[in-house]
Amino acid sequence: MATASSSGLSSDLAGGADTIVARATPAGRGALAMIRISGSAAAEIAGVVCPAADFSSGWRASLAALLDSTGRVLDHGVVIPYPAPRSYTGEDMFEVTVHGAPYLVEGLIDACVTAGARRAQPGEFTRRAVANGKLDLVQAEAIRDLVAAETAWQLRNAREQLAGALSEAFGGLRKELVDLLAALEASLDYEAQGVEVPQEDLAEKIASCRGAVGRLVSTAGAGQRIRDGAGVVILGPPNAGKSTLFNLLCGTERAIVSPHPGTTRDVIEAEIDIDGVRMVLRDTAGLRAEGDRVESEGHRRAVGAAAAADLVILMWPLGGARGEDPPDAPSGVAVIPVRSKADLGDHETAPAGWLAVSCHTGQGIDRLRARLAEAVAGEISDLGGAVAIAARHRRSLECAARDLDGCDPRHPELATEHVRWAVRSVDELIGDICTEDVLDAIYRDFCVGK
Repeated sequence: MATASSSGLSSDLAGGADTIVARATPAGRGALAMIRISGSAAAEIAGVVCPAADFSSGWRASLAALLDSTGRVLDHGVVIPYPAPRSYTGEDMFEVTVHGAPYLVEGLIDACVTAGARRAQPGEFTRRAVANGKLDLVQAEAIRDLVAAETAWQLRNAREQLAGALSEAFGGLRKELVDLLAALEASLDYEAQGVEVPQEDLAEKIASCRGAVGRLVSTAGAGQRIRDGAGVVILGPPNAGKSTLFNLLCGTERAIVSPHPGTTRDVIEAEIDIDGVRMVLRDTAGLRAEGDRVESEGHRRAVGAAAAADLVILMWPLGGARGEDPPDAPSGVAVIPVRSKADLGDHETAPAGWLAVSCHTGQGIDRLRARLAEAVAGEISDLGGAVAIAARHRRSLECAARDLDGCDPRHPELATEHVRWAVRSVDELIGDICTEDVLDAIYRDFCVGK
């Protein structure tokens, strides 16, 4: 079933005929816990569990007694009524903050259920907010990302997306597509009246729309790096200090370090945070021609990991064999060239462009961290908040791009149909048209009280 979800429609889309209740803070024992109630019967249920609640003087916090399902006082807590439509969900909403004893919280939720509420599903409060036009679907995803943020860049991007930066970009794209559609349909009307329409004008509008879609599609890679972490691979010959550097950047002894070549046989992975940027760091087997079959397989996996990486730290030890050639840098991947073991270099200097580091003395490690953060975060910071961070964004934008690729101003009838489908892709992107399956997939990753 296709349904609109951000045009101020009734929250029946999200089961709004029911009044829902859930804990909005993490489960378990804590100093405080918040319970949220939303729906048409929120005021009535609030009057049962908190007789002092007064929706007529909404949006004002007060201290009041809270009752269990038998009418006995459970606790005294801070209560805030939010009369519709000035609430998070757009419905009558009631929030209660009490002491965080699990028994107490469950007792209060049970009292709300006894009074007529039902327990909320994951993301149901936000789903109602979207259905009632308080948020669009892109902003709803931003709330999910804000709650799940683990790094400074994830937090920043989610905050800017919630403020509407990405929604504004998608809205601008939709307007441009609609203008193109209007121009194409007008050209058909003119042709029917025997008036020739210059194809150059239509071609220019089509090219402009293609460029707008392409710019947003190009942010998807940065969005994936914000969400999942940039893939960083340490590559180099045996005994270059790759595992030592890996452990140092991880801050823990994850990889076995040994003076014997071939110790690392497989790709070892760990997530790290450098200057607020998530990275997935991978240690790899040493690159050398000789070795047994297992080491050769490790070599193959190392090369494959480097080819799929966003960034490669290419290591070449100072103080190694004289005349040794540097390892080959993988093509098509950003590379930070590093001369490791700088403390053993015997006054040898690193060639131009190579960063000298020593995991033993710490020389160059801070500069390497700065280079890593700059290489990964540079592109992200240039994009501001208009980053297509979700895989769903990328799919919809790529669908729109394919439809625009089929537009030919010499065939306006066919071009008009392609643009209509491109507009539909953007409508699905911002939530003006959505299927229940898409909505379910988005909201199932939310916590219950959001």
